[in-house]
Amino acid sequence: MRGIFFRHVLRDILVSTAAVAAVLLVVLLTYQLAFILGRAADGQIPSSIVLPLVGLSLRGNLVLILPFSVLLGTTLGLGRLYHDSEITAAQACGAGMRPLYCAAAVVTLLAAAVGAWSGFVDGPGASRQLVALRKEALRTAVTRGLAPGQFRALGAGITLNFRALDEDGVLRDVFVQRDLPPGADGRARMQVVLAERARYEISADRNLYVIRLADGESHEGTPGSGDWRITQFREQTIRIPAPGATLPGRPRVDALSVGELRASADPRFQAELHWRISWVLITVVLGLLAVPLARLRPRQGRHGRVVWAVLLFAVYAGLLSAGRTMLERGDTPLPLGLWWVHGVALALAFALLRWPRAGEWLVRRRTRQRMAGEGAGRNAHDSSLSGG
Repeated sequence: MRGIFFRHVLRDILVSTAAVAAVLLVVLLTYQLAFILGRAADGQIPSSIVLPLVGLSLRGNLVLILPFSVLLGTTLGLGRLYHDSEITAAQACGAGMRPLYCAAAVVTLLAAAVGAWSGFVDGPGASRQLVALRKEALRTAVTRGLAPGQFRALGAGITLNFRALDEDGVLRDVFVQRDLPPGADGRARMQVVLAERARYEISADRNLYVIRLADGESHEGTPGSGDWRITQFREQTIRIPAPGATLPGRPRVDALSVGELRASADPRFQAELHWRISWVLITVVLGLLAVPLARLRPRQGRHGRVVWAVLLFAVYAGLLSAGRTMLERGDTPLPLGLWWVHGVALALAFALLRWPRAGEWLVRRRTRQRMAGEGAGRNAHDSSLSGG
């Protein structure tokens, strides 16, 4: 009977956890898709990398949704069993609490293993790919979306304009202006190129923009003077150094491997290492705390403990975030790390779990005192009647 009951509890917890994880993934997917599509609509990234960016973002944030999925899934699964009196009936037959903890431990350890793989192996790799894609998008943003009739600055003092764009990518009636090195007299010089057609591309090493002009004229000289040299050409190539791309903000540490984090004494690196460890630990802690937290009183609704589960996770995650900030600033000793957060969370969880029992104990005590007072009053009344 215990084996059957264990599998029954395991199925309920696993189904609830998977459902919560699926909902959170859909919410995260919707947010990431809307954010990245906004970037693509502004021309900051090409549309071809929207879906890869969304997938990489999901892989990087998977470790963050697992603890809440386990906590809420276990609370909902056991809540249904308590509400339907299935646990009460099983315990009346001698099942005890062991099947509940064993079933929760199986789901928790499975989620913790997935979270460890995501946080230490797959997540950093996904972050590195994400950074590489965003940098490449920034590097190619200059030539992306060239439109007829617009003057586009390509860097290195070069401006491009064209009248029309063919379906095969050929530019028609092209105008190119380029700044040249100053002459011997120190005056600024420039080159103006007019061509019937042209093509532009990025070199194989991604370091150069290449403009291949055909059938045109090149005008070189000093603005404001009549000293200009005019050259006709069949083909001319202009190479422009591609600008270096750097992402805004401080360098990201979520793309670093565990070995790189451990080898550095930088507080930011150590905070990132403790952060990854903590999200695996929080999965284990919350998964086991969900078993006593899910216990319902008679006639209590099956979702009566959901609010407490959400509150517990919010406090736990808030303490982790605050602890990471303190560790990055050097306010917390490195050996202490984020371990103190787990201690505080366990203390709060213990108080949260003991509070209903303390209230019940207080009610029973007041009931006994009232009954004792009523009994003493009846005895005194009976004694007065006997004396009379």
